[in-house]
Amino acid sequence: MLSLLSGVGAFLTDQFIKGQVEKGKIEDGEQYFGDLITIKKSMNKGLIMNNLEERPRWVLSWVSAIFGMTAYVYLLTLGKKHRKLKRFGLALLMGAAASNLYDRIKKGGVTDYFVIKGIPKVIFNLADLVIIFGAIVSVIGEIVGNDE
Repeated sequence: MLSLLSGVGAFLTDQFIKGQVEKGKIEDGEQYFGDLITIKKSMNKGLIMNNLEERPRWVLSWVSAIFGMTAYVYLLTLGKKHRKLKRFGLALLMGAAASNLYDRIKKGGVTDYFVIKGIPKVIFNLADLVIIFGAIVSVIGEIVGNDE
């Protein structure tokens, strides 16, 4: 149950923040943690860092969906016992990936909004961070193995 809630939470939180940025309630140029993170609204019409943006939208949506479905099928095959950490990581990963896929299908691209000081050309969103975190947690869950 925690896995399901974490995935849904990742999706809803990212969609909420994207909505606030798109509506201007979180403004471009706002800074957090001193000046470590700056808000800069951007539409990513490609995959990672706008790569493949010249491809038709449906191709990128299918690529994203196939990766998400692969993770989902894998999650279903894990079983419920002794894989809590891995299931948690995969659920986070899938919820965040679903948020980006939703954007890609509905808006034609993914809304990105975070810039880290010192890396101005990389703009990302919360879902991107949660995907990375979920993947790390999943790998740790695989290494640790049986978690009770």
